[in-house]
Amino acid sequence: MLEQETAYYEQNLDTLLAKYLGKYVVISGDQVIGAYGSDEEAYAGAMEAKCSLGSFMIKPITDNPEEQIQIFSNFCC
Repeated sequence: MLEQETAYYEQNLDTLLAKYLGKYVVISGDQVIGAYGSDEEAYAGAMEAKCSLGSFMIKPITDNPEEQIQIFSNFCC
């Protein structure tokens, strides 16, 4: 699950750092859907963009390797 999004993130990390440092990005497939100030805003942006659950990931863009670890969250309705 999310293999394409993870690969995109890993292959484009330098570009993401230069463009979105300090933001949370929504990645779906091989594209950035948007960049936001918080993970909650990123989730809302993904829903607004009509991304279905399980088809996107939210990643904090940080230059701290410890914070680049994939975090899974349950968002409940």
